[in-house]
Amino acid sequence: MRQQVRRDLIHLAWPTALEQLLGLATQMVDMAFVGRVGAYAVAAVGVATQPLWLTFGLAGALGVGIIAVVSRLAGARDDEGVERAASTASWLGLGLALLLGAGLYFGAPWIVKVMGAPPDVYPHGVIYLQVLVPGLIGHYWFSAMSAALRAVGETRIPMLLALVANAVNVVLDWLLIFGNLGFPALGLAGAALASSVARFIEAAGLLLVLLVRSGPVALRWRTLWRFSPDLSARIVRVAVPSAVERSASTLSLVVFAILINRLGTVAIATQQIAYVVEDLIWLVAFGLGTSCATLIGQSLGAQDPERARLAMLEGLRVGAAFTLTVAASFLLMPGVYMRIFTTDAQVIALGTMALRVAAAADIPMGLVLILSGGLQGAGDTRAAAVITLVGSWGVRLTLAYLLIDVLGWGLYGAWTAAACDWALRLALFWNRFARGRWKEMAV
Repeated sequence: MRQQVRRDLIHLAWPTALEQLLGLATQMVDMAFVGRVGAYAVAAVGVATQPLWLTFGLAGALGVGIIAVVSRLAGARDDEGVERAASTASWLGLGLALLLGAGLYFGAPWIVKVMGAPPDVYPHGVIYLQVLVPGLIGHYWFSAMSAALRAVGETRIPMLLALVANAVNVVLDWLLIFGNLGFPALGLAGAALASSVARFIEAAGLLLVLLVRSGPVALRWRTLWRFSPDLSARIVRVAVPSAVERSASTLSLVVFAILINRLGTVAIATQQIAYVVEDLIWLVAFGLGTSCATLIGQSLGAQDPERARLAMLEGLRVGAAFTLTVAASFLLMPGVYMRIFTTDAQVIALGTMALRVAAAADIPMGLVLILSGGLQGAGDTRAAAVITLVGSWGVRLTLAYLLIDVLGWGLYGAWTAAACDWALRLALFWNRFARGRWKEMAV
């Protein structure tokens, strides 16, 4: 059974992981282009992007609820239930997308100010965030419906649409940032516009696919308007603790970023680039966690908890091998990564140190993302919320304040605090998994 579970896991994981890596590749190209505009532009992207973690966390929490419910229904072979859940998920995703989009657009000046943007960065951050909003609305809905597809094992459609969107983004970056082929040179605003258009195309493509595809996860005209209060309540019941977890984690990262932002423009730019590089591990681990969530949900729906346990263990084995390999590259050649995105000597020097500390922090981080994803696929979202609160607020922020503000360790102190946070979370999540109560969760 172990070998079959591993094959199923890899079959589900590779399109999701590739989709995430394609997104990362686009972020890297974005950052490389924006880095040529100037350090202020990189910093503006940083202060505008950091608050988006909260919105992505809320959209992701909805996705957790969708995966938990739809995968259980799929495991029980309830196609009619899956069909009703898909149309319900679409409405929930659209409502959340419109709410988040309105908040970001009208709140952009306040958000960027609260993030502690320096005067030379503030106006650019506001414009960048507002131009992103139309595409973000599409992206939030795309996130919800991609979760429904992944819950039934369909991971290739989101991957292919992400490939198209990323290609569009890169081409538009080249045209709109620098004004190539007669297009206007919009600089940082051009980067935001490119991302927004690409995300809108991605969402429109998924809508078209769902309108014409067969299978239970589809939006047929006869069911498009259906909304199930019962299934909505089940999705939200799982999603709310996950939203608390992700909001707590994201808000801690926002506070964490504010502590770093006070160190100046060079530190902001360095942190932003380091985050993009670190996503090599984050996004692959996310893909594995999502795949574990699907297999665990389907297995529990089919009354096969042993298969669910094996899915988690195989996900951890694959994730550990990948995480160790990438973390070793951060330790051995951090300067190579930094020079991809900037020519600023100060940013390169500071980023070299940051990535070496990240090499230690990212190993437990990757395993935590897999454990958390799998447990949430079983519906065990409350424990994840408590563990995240303890790690992010109790450990990371407390240590970051002491190491940055009291001891004056600067960015090194920030990354040391992050490493301690991830190490504690790994121990707590593993204990939760080993105790096995997640096998009995009702969804």
